[in-house]
Amino acid sequence: MQPQACQLSETVFPTPEENLALEESLLYQINEQDSAGCLRLWEVDQYTVIMGSSNQTSCNVDLEACRRDQIPVLRRCTGGGTVLLGPGCFIFSLFLRISPDQHLAGIEATTRDILDRIRDTLNTRFPKHDIDLQGISDLTIEGHKFSGNSQRWLTRTLLHHGTILYDFDLDLISRYLTSPEREPEYRSHRSHLEFVTNYPATAAELRQALIDTWQADQGEPVLPVARVQQLVTEKYATEKWNLRR
Repeated sequence: MQPQACQLSETVFPTPEENLALEESLLYQINEQDSAGCLRLWEVDQYTVIMGSSNQTSCNVDLEACRRDQIPVLRRCTGGGTVLLGPGCFIFSLFLRISPDQHLAGIEATTRDILDRIRDTLNTRFPKHDIDLQGISDLTIEGHKFSGNSQRWLTRTLLHHGTILYDFDLDLISRYLTSPEREPEYRSHRSHLEFVTNYPATAAELRQALIDTWQADQGEPVLPVARVQQLVTEKYATEKWNLRR
């Protein structure tokens, strides 16, 4: 993947539904306008379960525990597995222009290209903690996952979602998530707590590493606020979307 200068957005909306709607809205806006790519960096202060677009709720989420503790259960527009977001989980969203060659190469090759760049940056800045790329889209330290990733493609633009655990309460994952319906071979049926780890960096260090990796120095894009609110109302705040499977 050729380097792309990106805009930088660090806007965080008040609710998780709005933040998911912003992701989809930005993807369509960039695709339609043929504008520059964008790196969005954000965190949430409210624990929230986020399912991949095709995940089955009953196979991934302890709905009773979530309802008891008032944990929202939502669904994003990208693929991948179910995650628990919250304090100490750094989230990055890449909106990148894609070429015909990348369409031919496919999602897996493009995912590896993106993660290789992030891995190389982090390994250079934090050489004591050598990172591996395992499974289709996981970044790991000594076989323990700290970053999960997923994508959605349109005709000229892709959205790459990624999370990096850096100061997350790992015990909470098994409280709200069941064993996943699908798992990479390297997981070897380990529990959530045995499988995941925090990456030893601060949010500020991760922020700067990602900004530098993606040359995100082009300023904040105009945000599609009207489209965000429409998507919240029609999609992301509805059980029809969130609990459809």
